[in-house]
Amino acid sequence: MNSLPPPGTFAEGQRLIYGLLAAAAGMFCGSCAVATIALLMWGRWTAVEQHSIVVIFGWALGGFITAMIAVIVGLLAGGPVGRFRLSASRDGAMLEADCPELRA
Repeated sequence: MNSLPPPGTFAEGQRLIYGLLAAAAGMFCGSCAVATIALLMWGRWTAVEQHSIVVIFGWALGGFITAMIAVIVGLLAGGPVGRFRLSASRDGAMLEADCPELRA
């Protein structure tokens, strides 16, 4: 496996850090979601506890998925050196992509 070249600028180094944080956050939240589902399936709950446990785990699983999406989008799009800019106003939402390599 080839290693990545070192970052040439400070902004590239920051993008690398944010990319690694986003990947780690996604893996953590994904593994928590899988663990929640496994505990729900093989937890040996009694019939009385099942409804409460399903409701609690359902909301927790929804929270893990929402957190995973929020962290990844927040780090990659809203970071200080992100290539994407998001904005919202009364006129609507706007997404801009910055690609310095294409500028002349």
